[in-house]
Order: sequence, then C-alpha cells, then structure tokens
Amino acid sequence: VTPSQKLQQKKQRIVKKVCGLISQNIKKYPIVGFELGGSYAKGTWLPEKADIDIFVKFNKKTSEKDFRNFGTKIGFQSLKKFKPYTRYAEHPFVEAVVDGTKVNIVPCYNVKKGEWKSAADRSIHHTKFMSQKLSDSMKEEVRILKKFLLYIRAYGAEIAKEGFSGYTSEVLISHFGSFEKTIKKISEMKKGQVIGRSQKKFDSPIVIIDPIDSHRNLGAAISIDSLGKFVLASRSFLKKPSKKFFNKPISKRVMKNTDKIIVVQFRFKNRSDDIIWGQIKRASNALKTQLELGG
Repeated sequence: VTPSQKLQQKKQRIVKKVCGLISQNIKKYPIVGFELGGSYAKGTWLPEKADIDIFVKFNKKTSEKDFRNFGTKIGFQSLKKFKPYTRYAEHPFVEAVVDGTKVNIVPCYNVKKGEWKSAADRSIHHTKFMSQKLSDSMKEEVRILKKFLLYIRAYGAEIAKEGFSGYTSEVLISHFGSFEKTIKKISEMKKGQVIGRSQKKFDSPIVIIDPIDSHRNLGAAISIDSLGKFVLASRSFLKKPSKKFFNKPISKRVMKNTDKIIVVQFRFKNRSDDIIWGQIKRASNALKTQLELGG
C-alpha cells in the first residue's frame, strides 16, 4: 500500500510544476497564499488514488462573487496546458490531469478554525491536524484501511459512491489507533453510534464527528449501503483474515428473473460528473417514490 520511491518522486515533480504555474497566476488576485492539502500532503495517499489537491487561500474579505470567479480563473490559467475542466463541491473548483495525475486547484478562505466561510476552508486545518496527530505507523494504518474500503467498494465521498472519504478514514484511525481496532469497533457498531465528541445531535446511521469542527458529522455523507458493506466486511475479516479483502473483487453475481427488470436510460448533456450523478439520484428517488405509491 506504500507508494514506491519512483512514484513519490514523480508526484513531487508534478507538485513543483503546478505550484510554479499557480505562483505565476495569483499576483493580481486577493490571494494570501496557497498550500497542499488532501491525502498527498498528509502522507496517507494510495498509489492508485494519488490525486493532488492545492488550496488557494483568499483574503477573508473577498466577496462571494469574486471568490467563485477568481478561484476558477486561477485554476484555468494555471492548468491551461492540461485541458482543465470545472468540478463542483459547494463552490466550483478546477481539475486537470497532469502527467497522469489528477490535480485539483481549490479556492478557500484564509480563516481561523471555526470561522468557516466555505466548506473548503476546513481542508487546510484538516491537513495540519492530521500531520500532528498521525505517526508514520498510523499513516500506514490509514493506507491499509483505505485499501480495505476501496476493494469492498465503500471508498470515496463523491455523490456517485456515498462512501467513506479519505479524511474520514484518517479520523477513524486517529480515533481508534489502528486498522484492526477500527474494524473491530465497526463490526460491533450499533445504529446511530457516535464516534467522537459533540454536544450537537445528529440523525444518521453512523455519526463521525470532525475533530476540528464538533458541529460537523462526517457520517452524513455515507449511505446505508456503504456502511453496511463496511460492517459486514469487517465481521468477515475478523472471522477469517485474508489478503483477498485487499484485492480487487471479481463479481460472480448471477442475474435471475431478468424478465422482471426494467432499465431506465437517462440522457444528459456533457457536464461535471458531480452534477450528472446528483440529477440521476434525484430522478431515481422520485421514480422510486412514485412506484411505491403505485404499489
């Protein structure tokens, strides 16, 4: 699960290249600076999941309109040689593939902990927290957990997956201490169990408190399907540990009663995956509701 020295050197070259391009394009904007974030910055990245996230920090007095416009302009200008495109979270950000690696340039406000103006503002504080909290051995435990989640198809916070994010994986290891302790606790989990401390009450199958923001529940983005996979896989692993839990599964599902299946095909314009998946999920849920009402 540890990236090879050759791959690490390749990522370092990409980071140096992109940071140089950003430096050339931020001078005319109200930028405080920029820094690395995400799993690469924290040293918990997997060889097959090695995106690079760079956060461009805006002065906190920057207006919402300028924040959105300037953030995407910096991203497109910096990555213009690599066919950049827009992605969406709470605010738009810019992504491109640089030498085979996805690079994200994400705008955020330069604020103190707890004074959030955008969802991305927490990311830099996440990096600082985990850099101090995780020892080298715990970083390896995070990688093992991510690998486990990846191959039971419960890894990734994108709307298409609704699984456990990289940061959530780090929070679980920092809280429980190791991969084995984490899956043992997950295997015994009860509905609505709270991991972490918060005075706020949350309504989700699992509650995982963000250690830098006690009012934020990381579990809110995790579907019951992904949680179920994690619980059952943890129980199976503890019962009979095997390397197969870290290898790509081969689907052996046999489809039965195919004459009773209706396939609904959605047409869509070429746009961000995040938008497409959001629309498909809303349409699917609406269709499900109507079918249930119709008996």
